[in-house]
Amino acid sequence: MATTDAPKYIDLMNWIREQILSGEFSVGMRLPSENELGKKFSISRQTVRQATSVLESEGLLERRRGSGTYVCASKSAIKKKTRNIGVVLTYLDDYIFPSIVQGIEKVLTKNGYFMQLAFTYNRVEKEAYILDTMLKNNIDGLIIEPSKSGIPYINTDFYQKIKSAGIPCVFIHADTNPPMNIPSVRMDDYLAGQSAGEYLIKHGHEKIAGIFKSDDMQGQLRYSGAINALKKHNLLQSEKNMFWYTTEDIKLIMNGELDREILRRLNDATAIICYNDQIARYLVDLFTKIDKKIPDDISIISFDDLELESTIGLTTFAHPKKELGKTVAVQLLKLMENPSLNVSVKFPPNLVERESVKDLRDKN
Repeated sequence: MATTDAPKYIDLMNWIREQILSGEFSVGMRLPSENELGKKFSISRQTVRQATSVLESEGLLERRRGSGTYVCASKSAIKKKTRNIGVVLTYLDDYIFPSIVQGIEKVLTKNGYFMQLAFTYNRVEKEAYILDTMLKNNIDGLIIEPSKSGIPYINTDFYQKIKSAGIPCVFIHADTNPPMNIPSVRMDDYLAGQSAGEYLIKHGHEKIAGIFKSDDMQGQLRYSGAINALKKHNLLQSEKNMFWYTTEDIKLIMNGELDREILRRLNDATAIICYNDQIARYLVDLFTKIDKKIPDDISIISFDDLELESTIGLTTFAHPKKELGKTVAVQLLKLMENPSLNVSVKFPPNLVERESVKDLRDKN
């Protein structure tokens, strides 16, 4: 067995796979005992058990109580490595996505993998087509940002195929609704929303409104965190102060077609929690048109910390962007080595204070 810098159980797993591929171990054959393997490779029985348990979860081995561990899949069932990783994101534009892609690519390239990149534009039918294509391309792993993660998910059949094919998969940015027991790497959006609400309350705001995206899980979690902060301080006055929009509404918002309704919902608030910096910038422009000054007349807090053109610096929660991309790639590679690992990661909120929130507290 060739030695590597990987944990010893990984080396043993690779050796067993090699024996099956070479035909040395055939279907129905009993493996050497844990004691024999431990002695042969100078490792503990616990390390041997760790290796065989992972291969058992992959369907290559079968443990029979009182009898031993047997090969239950032929060499044709062992998927040959292609060094290709599928990366499926909702968008590629001048927002957070280029930095995320750079982070993913840097880690994959360093580890000898190629990236197959595709974009769904947050459309579930486009996602279905992409996943079907990638499954046919025999990829080694998948990084996926689920489309329309805030609504009941309809592409569950593809994820069953992914699991059946033994392809390691990690979600980025969100989980699906309902969850499908796939690990995720994302911001802690609930805590970020809660922190936004607490920050405004700490600065004396009581009439707090919000504008959130409903068809993405990030929007729902940020809303939920913010609402619970308001409830905790008995400041939740009316749902009419919350404006919801979908992916399809973004163009209408940016074209000014929903200005009147948005102002009707938000105009009597002293502060607004925005789904992201893109929406915050839109609101700054909208309030400027009606001669409302930020933050003198109304305060704004947001998420992502992007360098967007604006007349005022936004108080916002920084998105990890490139670091998130690096992390999701690292976690996927770990999962590819050991499918039993829990590789989920949540990034805590990181507030960047600027001048878009006015302090209303009585300082006398």
